[in-house]
Amino acid sequence: MENTPDLANLIDQLQSEEYDVTEPLPGVLHVTGRFSNPERIALRAAAEAGDVALAVWATSHHDDWALVAWDRPDLVTITQKGATPQRWRHRRPPATLRPDAQTFLEGASSPFDIVTRPKHQPTDAAREVLTRFGITDPPPPAGCRRSSRRRRCPPYARAGCRPPPPSRPAPRARPSPRRRRSRPSRSR
Repeated sequence: MENTPDLANLIDQLQSEEYDVTEPLPGVLHVTGRFSNPERIALRAAAEAGDVALAVWATSHHDDWALVAWDRPDLVTITQKGATPQRWRHRRPPATLRPDAQTFLEGASSPFDIVTRPKHQPTDAAREVLTRFGITDPPPPAGCRRSSRRRRCPPYARAGCRPPPPSRPAPRARPSPRRRRSRPSRSR
């Protein structure tokens, strides 16, 4: 299957950096590889797309992930590191800033943040940005991990759902305990 033409150069660039790239949905990339900061990878990819609407999942080799949805003027970033709760940020940067601006790469708050209470929670506007890309659930599709290059994800991943759990083999019968032989007692 072919990738979205507007993203072909970006996909080639990411692959030249030794990352695996899939396109689970049109205009949505999933980048996997050996990196420690998935948010930085996703923000850089969104910036390289220019003003093309794009969503990027980046999943590290530690299974930390980030989702960046870029549809100017909206920049939505969701990160998940380990077992910590997801951190949502919705920003509206001016036309002079790209998603890879230093203030965003450092993960710091900026004057362009749409502030939520409690902090780092999703807004309806942020969820709307995700639905423009067909994303209903922020975690990356599990079926896309470590897929071969330049291929789309399996059909269940395109819908944003998880693959069915692997079937477990039938439990093996435990061997019966060995019986100890009774030794005849020695008497003198």
